[in-house]
Amino acid sequence: MQIIHLLTILVWCVVERAGSSLIIDLTHPLSSSTIYWPGVPSFNRTRLVAGVNKNNVWIEIGVFTSGEHGGTHIDAPRHFNPKGYDLKDLPLELTIADGIMIDARAEAANNSDYALTVHKIEEWEIQHGRIPDQAAVIVNTGWTLRWPNQRLFFNSNNTDDPETFHFPTVSKEAAQWLVTHRRLKMLGVDVPAPDGPRDTMFPVHSLLLPRNIVILENLMIPDSLPPRDFRLHASPIRIEGGSGTQARIYAMLYDDINSLSSSRFYICFQTYMLIIFLPCVYSLLL
Repeated sequence: MQIIHLLTILVWCVVERAGSSLIIDLTHPLSSSTIYWPGVPSFNRTRLVAGVNKNNVWIEIGVFTSGEHGGTHIDAPRHFNPKGYDLKDLPLELTIADGIMIDARAEAANNSDYALTVHKIEEWEIQHGRIPDQAAVIVNTGWTLRWPNQRLFFNSNNTDDPETFHFPTVSKEAAQWLVTHRRLKMLGVDVPAPDGPRDTMFPVHSLLLPRNIVILENLMIPDSLPPRDFRLHASPIRIEGGSGTQARIYAMLYDDINSLSSSRFYICFQTYMLIIFLPCVYSLLL
């Protein structure tokens, strides 16, 4: 009976630990102010029904329209590969991964055309440890603060002409390094695209999407997102033939098990160990 009680305590500790997760939303809301690439139809929602029925029950139904690639969204492989997965067939396994965040805000502040380099990735690993294989790599350039002002976000006074846009990107060399050396699973950016606005070869898109490495664009990255130790989820709806869509993208964090002073799990575990070992010590003294 005593063993059952001890096991109950341990199970409670594990459940208590699992319940201490923190969810960080990385998604800009969809609205009339959502930013889209020039030429892509913007978001619009219209109420079809809004009111009470004859039984005084409130009912609301609406319809919305939107281009696939606008706001916080996911690029499916079909976007740059005619034989790639569309949203209907995209395996969910490709949209969930351990996440890391590379902070490139200082570089982007000094150069709006900054492109993430291999050297920056290597610096990150020196400071934070090796990037896990098949991770979701998030590049934080600070562009979140410019949303939803189109002139600030595209960094141009002419928001209809991509030739005038300036925003940070990811170099092809950095993307290739992540693919080759860390088996990249997802790439996320807080800007319109990982490729430059005037690079019509789309080197990063063309490298990643045919390899079934999805791309997340226009992320909302708060200061609370840590450099590592989170699980990234990018859940799209299943659209037959879809090359991309808005997605609810979020990070799940957990208490650092090494931060023992603030962990209820540690306190519980201490209690469990005392219950086990105190009787043993007492019996030895006798």
